[in-house]
Amino acid sequence: MIGLVLEGGGARGAYQIGAYRAIQEIGIEIRGIAGTSVGALNGAMIAQGDAELAYQLWWDITPDRVFKLDSAGMKHINSLGLRRESLPRLLQRLREIFHERGLDVTPLKELITEVVKEKVIRQAGLDFGLVAVSLHDLRPLELFLEDIPQGMLADYLMASASFPGFKVDPVEGRRMIDGGLHDNLPVKLLVDKGYQEIIILRTHGPGRYRRVRQKGLHLTYISPSDHLGGILEFSPERARTNLRMGYYDAFKTLHQLKGFRFYIYPWDNDYFLDCFLSLDEEMVRDLGRLMGFKGRSYRRMLFEQILPRYCDLLGINQQSDYEEIGLRLLEEIAGRCGVERFKIYHLEEFLNLLRASYRDLSKSEKIFDLVSTKRGWPRNLREKIMDQTADYWYRYLVGTKGKYVTSPRPMEFK
Repeated sequence: MIGLVLEGGGARGAYQIGAYRAIQEIGIEIRGIAGTSVGALNGAMIAQGDAELAYQLWWDITPDRVFKLDSAGMKHINSLGLRRESLPRLLQRLREIFHERGLDVTPLKELITEVVKEKVIRQAGLDFGLVAVSLHDLRPLELFLEDIPQGMLADYLMASASFPGFKVDPVEGRRMIDGGLHDNLPVKLLVDKGYQEIIILRTHGPGRYRRVRQKGLHLTYISPSDHLGGILEFSPERARTNLRMGYYDAFKTLHQLKGFRFYIYPWDNDYFLDCFLSLDEEMVRDLGRLMGFKGRSYRRMLFEQILPRYCDLLGINQQSDYEEIGLRLLEEIAGRCGVERFKIYHLEEFLNLLRASYRDLSKSEKIFDLVSTKRGWPRNLREKIMDQTADYWYRYLVGTKGKYVTSPRPMEFK
């Protein structure tokens, strides 16, 4: 018995529907669904068997399908920088923008009424739960279908998704707001129903999270491999990217693919360790001088100083294995070559594509004197340094492996 939990996250919800398409294709049968806010809305569409309709709705989403708002007001909303830590500032800004009237979400209410088929959901035989919060006493409401009166599911779905600042209508005489203020990731709802195998679709939306600890519980998290945009960024361009990302991230998690931003079938060899061992002294000492390292054997410099420093540069743990470091370096090269991201590759196919599309990105500009080994890598230098050293790594990870050739536009050092 497998359950599905969908996190709240506003416009980021497109990611979940993309992920669910992959879950369907893999053939996983879901028997219970719990969601908060947009997760509850997506969960309702999944429960009624309309995941493809949900996919199309997200594909064509525009702000006017959600808000009744002029373009100037929408611009204000999109500029707020919606993060969990900035929630108090956001609420103040919303009050200022809408003069205490609240944001009109009549189009969203109409959309929910149009597409949600309560009778179908109740007849589907699935466990379906959602979270909302009573505004009067800030009391959480953790509800399953059997707790919701007949004919009122759409109202409770809208209540669960009523972000603070939205105009909300009372439900059964009570005003309600977004369930994310109580539990934005309602794993507990399904655990209390007896589910121990649960797939969780993350959006990293703002809200509270309640830990669940129970013996025998197996949680599989499908999380975004890249930023999903703002929670009120209801644009077709963003939604389409997030749909694709959700689909491929789900396949990566469930089929244990390799990669960070790309998707590569696993392989059983020491390819990257062999690549690092093939680096010759000239290249290692060039990189060492760039980073301010000197005075030890070049192999020790590579494994004890240079590669850990690249972990900092790439934003990964210094305890990452050589496969992780090599893949991240490959992905940096692939991104600079314009390689299609949303596709599943075999490693050799990925390498061949890089060989076909690679161009030398190194530049003859002095950056050595700007790098401080004490303060780490300044953020504004990250891309510059990766451009500067991409050709070095290409030659060993992709191209003329083990045969270091000085770049025609070499790095210059002070």
